Amino acid sequence: MKKCPEIVLILGFLLLTFSQAHAQDFPWNDFERRTLQELVKISVAEDTDNLERYPDKGQLVFRGKIMPSVVRVTYTGQFRGISTVRKKFIELWAGSYTQTPDYANLFASEFLFKEGAQEYWLPVQKQVAKHFDEELKKGDAVDLYLVRPGGLRDKDRPDWVFLVEEFQKPKDKEWPSP
Repeated sequence: MKKCPEIVLILGFLLLTFSQAHAQDFPWNDFERRTLQELVKISVAEDTDNLERYPDKGQLVFRGKIMPSVVRVTYTGQFRGISTVRKKFIELWAGSYTQTPDYANLFASEFLFKEGAQEYWLPVQKQVAKHFDEELKKGDAVDLYLVRPGGLRDKDRPDWVFLVEEFQKPKDKEWPSP
């Protein structure tokens, strides 16, 4: 089969246009600068009453207030599939709190990021994760745009879930340290 360079160029242009249009549609300004450490602290404080009432119970903790946040972390380049339990949590949360029926299907992998010395495994949308290899290298600082749907608690050990919806390479060098 003979390849037509015009079609390849047109398809490439359409793909680039779609990517740029998608990025322009993203609500960048709806996300408040925070640290993951702050988000964990807020989540723990909000869960205190439940933990006191049900100390020995495993629970799914859903948040209606998702606190859209942009956090600066370090990209490690490590990734893995999302565990069955975390995937089920995302599916249940998305089914109750989002208007997009397939939202949970956007997440298949989680990536390891560091904030200071603390490590976080964060689920990343597939269409976002595919750009990591092109735009990031191990050790790069990256701004992640994420939401906080809640988490899982096994007895007194919480596993907070933060869903990455977009990323950017930092434009500034200044950032509050965790």
